[in-house]
Amino acid sequence: MTAPLTLLDWERWGLVPVGYDPGLLHANSLLVPTVATRLRSEFASVLDTPAGRIGELVALAEMLQAVARGGYRELAPLLADRAAELTGVRPPTGADPVLTG
Repeated sequence: MTAPLTLLDWERWGLVPVGYDPGLLHANSLLVPTVATRLRSEFASVLDTPAGRIGELVALAEMLQAVARGGYRELAPLLADRAAELTGVRPPTGADPVLTG
């Protein structure tokens, strides 16, 4: 971080779709609904665009793949719910061969 407050994000060096970072931040906050709601509001100008939704879906897909490997257990149903809200299709969760490839 810098002063004035600026977040520097070197993860993947910018090679992700628009909406990935705020989508990832939002997804990680889903266990705290007030924070998740605030983040959705703050990043609505990005996340509520077609490109932003694609970026958010990429973040959700990566997290759901991690669920299949044992990560994000508490978040798993909320991640699947959010993906279903965006796509109309509920993705599989858990140790599913589709997710673990």
